[in-house]
Amino acid sequence: MKLISIFYTLFWMAFFPTCIAFNDLPGFRHVDEAMTAVLIVFTIVVSGVRTTNRKPWKEYAAFLALLVFYAAYSLYVSRVNVAEAVYVEFVQQLRPYSVLLCTWILNPKFSRMQRRLMLVTMIATLLAWLVYTFRAGDLVADVEFPVLGQLAICTGMAYYIFAQPSGRNKYVALLIVLVGLLAPKFKYFGEVVCFVGVVFFLTRRIRYNSPKTALQLILLAVVCIAFTWSKFDWYYVSGWENEALARPMTYKTAVLILKDFFPFGPGMGTFGTYAASVHYSPLYYAYHLNEIWGLSETFSAFVADAFYPTLAQYGVVGVGFFIWFWVRRLKDINKITDIRYYRVALMAFFCLAIESVADTSYLSGKGMGYFMLLGICLNSTYRPQTEKKGEEEPKETGEKPAELPETPWRPLPSRQNDESHKVWRIGE
Repeated sequence: MKLISIFYTLFWMAFFPTCIAFNDLPGFRHVDEAMTAVLIVFTIVVSGVRTTNRKPWKEYAAFLALLVFYAAYSLYVSRVNVAEAVYVEFVQQLRPYSVLLCTWILNPKFSRMQRRLMLVTMIATLLAWLVYTFRAGDLVADVEFPVLGQLAICTGMAYYIFAQPSGRNKYVALLIVLVGLLAPKFKYFGEVVCFVGVVFFLTRRIRYNSPKTALQLILLAVVCIAFTWSKFDWYYVSGWENEALARPMTYKTAVLILKDFFPFGPGMGTFGTYAASVHYSPLYYAYHLNEIWGLSETFSAFVADAFYPTLAQYGVVGVGFFIWFWVRRLKDINKITDIRYYRVALMAFFCLAIESVADTSYLSGKGMGYFMLLGICLNSTYRPQTEKKGEEEPKETGEKPAELPETPWRPLPSRQNDESHKVWRIGE
């Protein structure tokens, strides 16, 4: 349906500059919430269209029901923080999963011109951010450097799948990604390492039950940590026992909260999020976190400093649902047949995993680029019966296809002696 592709093209072109690049500027602070609401309403309105993907609807309905349950639990059972904090947290939790699942449901199929417009918008947004930030050689004081990395890597990934397929696309995409190194953020070095490893060296879908694959993933993690060792050591190795550091203490306290508020946690807006900062949570007094620099009520700059500790709000049950959700997504990613889209989907997952260690972009408008790209990639495999075969995305020239059989490799009958046509899985 053309209306869906037109809507999502315009949504994409508006979201990146207003909700990711310049969301912290006056006048843009609540645009991401409004646009998320528009996306949800539009998805509901066109839900009966035959070209949409109905598969994610059940999971989206289950997510909404779970979110409503935790809101009611927070308001009427746990009552740790005020109702305003619950409302703010509800909106923040609604955003990422709605952006991903609504994109997946809408199943937009873009024309060449639409892909070009989306890509040009992202490149122009990246350049505008650089000009605004470094204009006249002076650094604007109120910018957030993580935004540059998120813009650069999302633009690089978008270029890789939106540009006309060619053997040089990955190199142009890498140059765009490297622009993000202008941001002095150590975790971005790890994301760049992942990008090189996935885009340049991953030729087949990952087989997660393979020991060889496990070793390869461990090696990738070691290389990422090596590039970011100084910060990693400061917070999570030598600095782990330092009770004056905000980030390690939030992680350690999160474990205590999971134990003390078993099984559903203290509820929404109580720990590690923007809501717990604006409506200062009583838990920070209970666990003496208010005595730590950056976590006090008068200076709460580091309350929303890492995503993973925020899961403690939902107890072991919430942690279980979070793990279940991403295990399902990894299985869905492994069904993607186009190697370009498979790589970008995997990169979106890795970026979210890395960012969440020391940032809460997962819950803010700034991190939605990863969810939008992931939704687009998941839809690359889905083709409704009403769609013509000729509308499928072209494969990248010079690349081996990522499609694999569900059973172990067997040579085709007519090519049993041709080694070039064998299809292998990583780890075999």
